[in-house]
Formats: sequence, C-alpha cells, structure tokens
Amino acid sequence: MKKWKKEIKLNVPIEFAWTYFYGDVEKKKKIFPKVMGEEFLEKTDQVVGSVIHQTYHNGSLTEQYEITIQKYTNEPNNKMIQESFILNDRFRMTIDYELQMIDDTTTKFIYTSINKPKNPLLSLFQLFGSDEVVVNFMNRTKDTIETAYQTTAN
Repeated sequence: MKKWKKEIKLNVPIEFAWTYFYGDVEKKKKIFPKVMGEEFLEKTDQVVGSVIHQTYHNGSLTEQYEITIQKYTNEPNNKMIQESFILNDRFRMTIDYELQMIDDTTTKFIYTSINKPKNPLLSLFQLFGSDEVVVNFMNRTKDTIETAYQTTAN
C-alpha cells in the first residue's frame, strides 16, 4: 500500500473551489484533463454510496471506471469527497479531496491518495514510486482554479 498526502493553499473562496471537485463535470475536466465524461449509475440522496461511471483518456486508450463515493461532507467551512475505484484491475484507489476554509478568500486543499495493490507483489514496485504526479496535479489544480477565479472577479 502506498499513501500520498499533500496540501496547498488556494487563493479562492471555498465555494468557488468546490465546484471543481463535485457537481460540475466541465469544471472537473479542467483539473482532470484526461476525464472525458461522467454519469451517475446510482445516485443516493446523501451522496455516499453513489456510483459514477467515468470515461478517461490515457494516451491512445480510453478507459472506464466505476467510482464509488465513500465519504461526502458539504459544510460551509469544510468540504470533502472520498472516491474509491479499481485502477487497471490492479490497484484499489481511494482518493480524498478535502477543502477547508481559511478565510473568505483562501481555502486549504488537502489531497490524500491510497493505492492498495490487489496482488501483494505489486507492493514492491510501489516502494520506488515518487510523488511527482501528485505534486504536478496539486500545482495544476491551484493554477487552474486561481486563474478561473481571477477571470470571474475582474
């Protein structure tokens, strides 16, 4: 099992940032450029337990995943969604996207990813994994959301 946890400060209100993680697939595509589309297969009133069919473009391949929402919080000062899915029939992925209000114009974004291989031998390969992909994702997310906010604020 490999776990990554990173946090970054976003210079935008929490409600503005939240739409990039839940509720607006066109905004979500801006921080996840390989996502081609999403549709609910099952949608629960409390959101937890909902299943989303996601189409994802990876190089020349089009992949599809069923993402289950494991946790969901939508409070004024704290928002979080935890998604779980099987990646390439090899890894159980659990990813948390958490937003915490610092003040009216600043939000802390915390990303946590746990990759659990279905085959124990794959754990050995994870020992050599770097956090470069996560760091790039965090920086892209910050740049994308802050630029969009500056455009709407002007």
